[in-house]
Amino acid sequence: MITEKIYEVVLTTKTQFRIGGKPDPFSGVENPIAAVGNKVVVPGPSLKGAYRAELERHLIDTYPADEDMKPCIPATQLSKDEDQLVKRGLYRYYNKRSDRYAIKGEGCHYPCDPKRRCRKGNHAICPVCYLLGANGLNGFVKVPFLSSEIKADELYSASIDRATGTVKQGTNRPYQILPDGTVFTGKLVITLENSILDWSLGECRPLKDHTKGDVWLEHGNWTQEQVLKELVVDRIGNIDLLGGFKSKGCGVVEIKMKES
Repeated sequence: MITEKIYEVVLTTKTQFRIGGKPDPFSGVENPIAAVGNKVVVPGPSLKGAYRAELERHLIDTYPADEDMKPCIPATQLSKDEDQLVKRGLYRYYNKRSDRYAIKGEGCHYPCDPKRRCRKGNHAICPVCYLLGANGLNGFVKVPFLSSEIKADELYSASIDRATGTVKQGTNRPYQILPDGTVFTGKLVITLENSILDWSLGECRPLKDHTKGDVWLEHGNWTQEQVLKELVVDRIGNIDLLGGFKSKGCGVVEIKMKES
């Protein structure tokens, strides 16, 4: 039996808003916003990425001295700037090594193979991957697509000739954008209990293969209610920027969650 809690997510734009979509050669729109069918959307991956970033910031700021609370970087290859974040102790990263092309290693994954992937010993699952899922392991939170009935407007941008101060010839580029006050809605689903797997939100999962698992839950006196409030509801509600064109004044949002 699976027990779930469902929240209605309501995102309201406080400035103009844009998340780019794939061009459709039959629509005549050169730079469209994301849409599914006839509805404009905030894609699930975009919302999930904003939530993950907010959750990572919270863990780094709130639990700076707790190694088990550090988020991972979910990638097999780090940029040089990400490598510096790991060296500063802000993120965890397993089996890190360098070659002439990149800094390589692993984020959270399951199972941990001591013979190949985890030569330095079994690793744990970070709080972010506990909620959102790691490589080879599902999480507890299903982030939705948010949709709206409003129609997009079309504007133009252009490049300016630095010498003349006028628009360069042929640089007018149309793009779609949404007005402030646009409302997106969707349903976020959180698994509370899974009796088949013997999983319960807020408790360590009984993972049998090589891993240290969810050790962050063993010493923090976490309850299901605390995980829901601090790590899910409050974090999603704290997202205030989303989408593109932020340097042009777009992307300020307000998100509210109401239990369904």
